[in-house]
Amino acid sequence: MIHKTANIWGDGKVGVGTSVGAFCDIGGKVGKDCKIQCHVSIPPGVIIENKVFVGPGARFANDKHPKAGEDWEQKSTVVCNGASIGMGALIGAGLTIGEDAVIGMGAVVTKDVPAGETWVGNPAHKL
Repeated sequence: MIHKTANIWGDGKVGVGTSVGAFCDIGGKVGKDCKIQCHVSIPPGVIIENKVFVGPGARFANDKHPKAGEDWEQKSTVVCNGASIGMGALIGAGLTIGEDAVIGMGAVVTKDVPAGETWVGNPAHKL
């Protein structure tokens, strides 16, 4: 189910069996059987694979050096199959969150997270 207040725009896509909560903003790609909670921002260039959980208020970046009124360089971020992103987590641009990795709530992720690891804190680090 996609909540009626969700904004799926541009090339944004949502896979079969994925639920999208209220007030989400999706310009990226979301795979099958995911749970995207309310107030999540997934901009263009972000790829969420299958069976991923994204907690309320999580945000993804797609540019490492944004500037108003100038060209920018979109960086691709990938969240691999089965990963879980906690409430309010911030995921930097150009990163990979590995398969079945867990990102704790409020974590600020600035580096790639290997498969199966749990990362927490600001800046995020392996638990």
